[in-house]
Amino acid sequence: MQLEKLSMYDISVARNYNQAKSCLSNDTYDLIFLDIKLHESSGLDLVSEFPKLPPVIVTSSNVEFAIDTYEINSVMDFIKKPVTEDRLIKAIDKALNRQQTSNSIVENNFVFIKTGRHVMKFDFEKLDYINAYGIYSKIYSDNKSTIVNESIASLEEALPNQIFRRVHKSYIINIKKVTGYDHKNIFINEVVIPIGFSYKKNVSEFIQFI
Repeated sequence: MQLEKLSMYDISVARNYNQAKSCLSNDTYDLIFLDIKLHESSGLDLVSEFPKLPPVIVTSSNVEFAIDTYEINSVMDFIKKPVTEDRLIKAIDKALNRQQTSNSIVENNFVFIKTGRHVMKFDFEKLDYINAYGIYSKIYSDNKSTIVNESIASLEEALPNQIFRRVHKSYIINIKKVTGYDHKNIFINEVVIPIGFSYKKNVSEFIQFI
């Protein structure tokens, strides 16, 4: 598959509807490529079952299906098969660039982030780590968690990387809060945060010997 050749991305592959449903139920993603035909079901049925999805790019050999995707908010693009590598990369860049547009206001020592209908201030010195929460994120700060209206990708883009680093597709940590580590995990007090394989180089920039 062409998508699997793009090694800069951390990719999961689902080959039928049930596998796709399992992936979406048990993990979080920044972007979804969705074929209209998923053997026993339609890919659009999957979108209906999971209304809060990250950006979706739909593929099909039948351009008539493009009409069915126009009014689905999560669908960012439609690609007619066969898919060329150039078209694939353009679709990915378009979707991720739009997703990473952040409404956060970052200052020297804190950030304002929208949560629900309100905007909250988070001090960097109190913010421990961030966990992806579907298309949103959950911030752990000052011994409590708060769901904010930002994807983990947009927060990675907005927050200063001298303090905050992404160590897994689902986690950003405050490197000043790290209390221990091994080859597979980072510890912030009692919290165990996995190190993603594709993020080991990023982690090694601030922690040696990983």
